[in-house]
Amino acid sequence: MPHGTCLFRSTACQSILCDIRHYQEDAESIFRRKERFDQDRRDFYARTMVLFALTNRIMDLAREVSLIRGYISTEEQVKNKVFFKRLHDHGVISWEMRQQMIDLVNFRNQVSHHFYEVTRDDIAKVWQTMPVCSEFVSIMEQELASHDRVKKGMVIIAGTALILLVLVLLWYFS
Repeated sequence: MPHGTCLFRSTACQSILCDIRHYQEDAESIFRRKERFDQDRRDFYARTMVLFALTNRIMDLAREVSLIRGYISTEEQVKNKVFFKRLHDHGVISWEMRQQMIDLVNFRNQVSHHFYEVTRDDIAKVWQTMPVCSEFVSIMEQELASHDRVKKGMVIIAGTALILLVLVLLWYFS
């Protein structure tokens, strides 16, 4: 995933994308370290929390893109899994990615509500999905870029129409 600046107009998306990049870097650093689970549980907690934070921001990104692209409305009360279902329904993500993102929501819920049940295997399984998460973020960036292109195109068309209207009115009244 590119590590450049966040270029999208939505400040919420800019913030989310920048946070995701930071959490991904932190996760890579934490997971590179040698595990010391038998010495203390700090590595387990650090790994769990960085994946939890990353998962939360991925869900935030899915929500923002779904709102911006009109896949959900601001009036809808939508659970986190629904964002990924809607993205799939609109052909943005594949069925497999949808399911993997829903698995992340399940992990996030488990950490939030049943942390005592989280195991090393759970953490390892989520860590193995990080390439899919990076791909998801890239797809969301493409969706945002596509939205920006459409908006720019509409502004150009509206501006051109306004200029033509002014020219026609000037010609008519001259």
